[in-house]
Amino acid sequence: MAETERKSRRGGARPGAGRKPKGYVKPSALSDLNRASALATPPPEEIDGVAQGHAKDALSALVKVLTFGKSEAAKITAAKEILDRGYGKPTVEIGGDAAMLPFMLAPERETHSVHADIRTEARKYANLAIEALRKIALDGASETAIAAASKALLDRGLGTVGKARMPDEQRDRPLGKKEELARAAEVAAAGPYATPAPPRQRLS
Repeated sequence: MAETERKSRRGGARPGAGRKPKGYVKPSALSDLNRASALATPPPEEIDGVAQGHAKDALSALVKVLTFGKSEAAKITAAKEILDRGYGKPTVEIGGDAAMLPFMLAPERETHSVHADIRTEARKYANLAIEALRKIALDGASETAIAAASKALLDRGLGTVGKARMPDEQRDRPLGKKEELARAAEVAAAGPYATPAPPRQRLS
């Protein structure tokens, strides 16, 4: 064959591509029946129990994204959520030392509860989450993903960095009335409307 056959540069058919049939609904979208049912149901007094009923499904979804997800940002989010559920939020580093703030403490162990079950299940995937973050930090496709994964690893290993605080003696304190008047006088004396100095008299 004198001339090689040219191949199309198009990638061919992609899953989910093409015109959708009439009445098509995305798998993640609520159907009209489910939407109507959710709106017609009276709101619960406490939402925690309702959400807890889907906790295991939510954790399974995070593991699925972490394992098979194509979006690096989504995988980073999934890894962080799995680690948070298994071990609590990262510590906060203040003044060079890691300190555990009360609202960031790892949850206490509970027996025979949804919290304990989810914590135990999440810890099964802790190494997978760390490995996914490490891989993205080293070989991520975008600088944003690399930075986000690296930050997640640093936060988990060393604690998040607390806000820098100025020493008490350097903080601005409210001025008293005398100090306010003195400062206002200094500003007025140096401003464009300051009283000009009297002319100097020449010595004869």
